[in-house]
Amino acid sequence: MPNIVFTPQDMLIKTNLHDRPLYYTGYIGDVKVDRMHIDPGSSISIIPKGLLHHLRIPMHRLTPTSTAISGFNSGRSYPIGKIRLKCQIGDLQSEVTCYVIDTDTSYNILLGRPWIHDYMIVPSKLHQYFKYVDKHGFVKTEFTDIDPFKGVESYYSDSCLYEKSKRHLDEGNKQANTETATGSEEPLRSTSKLANREGPHPLLPLCGKTRSASRRGKSR
Repeated sequence: MPNIVFTPQDMLIKTNLHDRPLYYTGYIGDVKVDRMHIDPGSSISIIPKGLLHHLRIPMHRLTPTSTAISGFNSGRSYPIGKIRLKCQIGDLQSEVTCYVIDTDTSYNILLGRPWIHDYMIVPSKLHQYFKYVDKHGFVKTEFTDIDPFKGVESYYSDSCLYEKSKRHLDEGNKQANTETATGSEEPLRSTSKLANREGPHPLLPLCGKTRSASRRGKSR
């Protein structure tokens, strides 16, 4: 297996003075979904019931479960069921077993340790990306969304972490541009592409367009 290495030069934000989690935009089935949270601290993967409605997944597809979810205050809650879903982030295609909760959350899906270990993913919140080895033996890197809340007013605590570190991100981009101009360092290949890409609508948990619908729009 090839070595997976993290270096200071690869940091999406050129400072360690941030507390950003790992949020991605990807696909569940054929539907584009934002705020996909990769969390090594969670022992299960979770999806809120509201997102299943947007995905048009009927409740009868859920499998009963007796698993209890423990919160930070040691309180217990019980999911209404679990479901196996197809999930894609960047080039990584995967399947994940999610426990369904009837609660509002800052994320649209939380991908926990079982999913992380199944696909031998090595995440770094500090660097703001994860790495993994694909089926051909190559190390792949997937950078996070720079602004998963899309600048819309949000009462979730996670959104504050992006406002706090925006200044450091801007400074890091200026530094990277300077280094590229002088030729002193190789620029980050994936950062600018992610920074400029169009994400799902900020007021909805997903954009509501499937991949097939996007293709039809391009062919017109």
